Amino acid sequence: MKHPIENNRIITGSLFIIATIAVSFILNFAQPFLVPLVIALLIRILIDPIIDYQIDFLHIHRLVAVFVSLCLIIFLFIIIVPFIGSSVFTFLESADDYNDKVLILIDIGISKLKEFNVVIDRETIRTSLNDLPLLDWASKILSNSANFISKFVLVIIMTLFLLLGKKSYNTSPVWNDIIGHIKKYIFTKFITSSITGMAAGLIYWFLGLELAFIFGSLTFILNFIPVVGSIIAVLLPIPIAILQYTDLSSVLLIIFLPAIIHQIIGNVVEPKIFGDAFGLHPITIILSLIFWGMIWGIIGVLLAAPLTAIIKVTFERFDSTKQIARLLEGKIHLQN
Repeated sequence: MKHPIENNRIITGSLFIIATIAVSFILNFAQPFLVPLVIALLIRILIDPIIDYQIDFLHIHRLVAVFVSLCLIIFLFIIIVPFIGSSVFTFLESADDYNDKVLILIDIGISKLKEFNVVIDRETIRTSLNDLPLLDWASKILSNSANFISKFVLVIIMTLFLLLGKKSYNTSPVWNDIIGHIKKYIFTKFITSSITGMAAGLIYWFLGLELAFIFGSLTFILNFIPVVGSIIAVLLPIPIAILQYTDLSSVLLIIFLPAIIHQIIGNVVEPKIFGDAFGLHPITIILSLIFWGMIWGIIGVLLAAPLTAIIKVTFERFDSTKQIARLLEGKIHLQN
C-alpha cells in the first residue's frame, strides 16, 4: 500500500517542480507587462479601504471615490518627486566637496598604514577618484528617472482600469478571506513603512544630514524587504555622515536612532498587528528575495516579501496546497 502512495508523492513533487520552472520562465519573459500589472494590483488593494470608506461613510459614488483616490496618489507623487530631484542635484553640486573630503580621509588612512609598513601609492588613488564619471552617473540617474515616470504613468492607467471594473459581490467565503488578509497585510505594511520612513527622515533632517529626504524615502522603500532592507537602510547614510560630520557622536546618532525605530516597528509593532498570519521562515524570505530578484531584478526584490506572503496566505486556504504554506512558514515538521 505504501508504494502507490509514495509514487504519487514523487509524481506530485516532480510536477510541482516542473510547473514552478515553467511559471518562472513565463514570469521572466512577461516582466515588462507583469511588473506594472502587479504593482497596479497592489496599489488597487492599498487604496480599496480608502474607496470603501468614501462609499460607506461619505456616501460618495464609486466613480468619484476612485477619482479622488487616484488624485491623492498622483498629488503625493507630485509632491515627493521634486524633493528627491532637488536633493539629488544638491548632492551632485557638492560632489567636488565630497571628493576633497574623501581625499583627506584617504591621506589619513595612508598615513596610518605607513605606521605598519604598508605602502600605498597616493597619486594613483587620487587620479582614480578624480576620473570618476560623475556626469555620466548624473545622466543615468536622469534617464532612469524618466523611465520610472513613464512606468508610473502606465501603472496609474492600469490601476484606473482595475478600479473601474465592476465589483463582484457573489464571491466565495474563502476568496473573501484571502482578499481580506491580503488587504490587511498590504495596507498595514504601507502604513508601518511610511511611519518608519518619516521617522528616519525626520531624524536625519533634525541632525542636519544632507540628503535626509532621499534617505527617508529609501527607508520607506527598503522597509518592504524583511530584515535585509532595514539593515541596508541604516547603513546607507553612514558614508555621507562620515564625510559631513567632524564629530563621532553625530555619526553614531545617525546609525543608532533609525536602528531603534526599525527595531520597535519591525519587531514589536508589526508582529502584534500581523500575528502569525503572514509569518515566513527566514530561509523562505532569503530564497524569495533570490527567486524574485532573479526574475524581476530590483523590483522583484522589493515585491518579494508581499508576493510570497500573498502566496502563503492563498495556499493556506486550500487543503491541496496547505503543506506548501506550512513549508513557507517553516512549520511543516509540526503536527496539525
